[in-house]
Amino acid sequence: MRIRRAPVASEGFVYIGVLSILAWAAAVLGFTVLSFILILLAILNVFFFRDPKRNIPDDPGAYLSPADGVIIFVEDSYERDFINSAAQKISISLAVYDCHINRMPVDCKVIAKKYTPGSFHIANMPSWLYPENMKKKSDDNERLSTLIQTPDGKEIVVSQIAGFLARRIVSYAEPEMEFKSGERFGIIKFGSRVDLYLPEGSTLEVEVGQRVWAGESVLARMES
Repeated sequence: MRIRRAPVASEGFVYIGVLSILAWAAAVLGFTVLSFILILLAILNVFFFRDPKRNIPDDPGAYLSPADGVIIFVEDSYERDFINSAAQKISISLAVYDCHINRMPVDCKVIAKKYTPGSFHIANMPSWLYPENMKKKSDDNERLSTLIQTPDGKEIVVSQIAGFLARRIVSYAEPEMEFKSGERFGIIKFGSRVDLYLPEGSTLEVEVGQRVWAGESVLARMES
């Protein structure tokens, strides 16, 4: 039997429920304006935690976007949590109005994951408002990095990064688990940033400023 998923991620139920109860209580006590504000916040949380169905491309050679948002960096970088070598990094900024669900970029097996405590600097500003010193600060933010391996042995790192507002990172991925490309593996509450570290030689297909969607947009292709 096919299991249907709720249109809202379960992580949002508490926020929506509490705000709805508070809105009801405020209305009963006659605090109409406060009740209206709380109802509005509850509706916004439904929007923030939406979990839409995605049309995942049948393209084994593609690296799909792990998050909804806007590309803010495409650069050669150094992956420091697992690979400890040069990699191609694509950074995706998630605004508060973006879907927060994170999805796997490829068919893969989870090798390891690593939580790194850190600061909560702004991590998701547009590049034209994002000076180099601020970028370096956000690189030291709290993050949860997941090392995954494709069926042909390529190693990729997906890093969920906390920000000024987003201080709760959730990952369902555990070592030895296997995922299909586009499958949900986590969520960052209230927006922030996701970094994807790809093997050198990957063919990039996105540029800074481009909007992407988790599980649908092709960010790059594997080295042939």
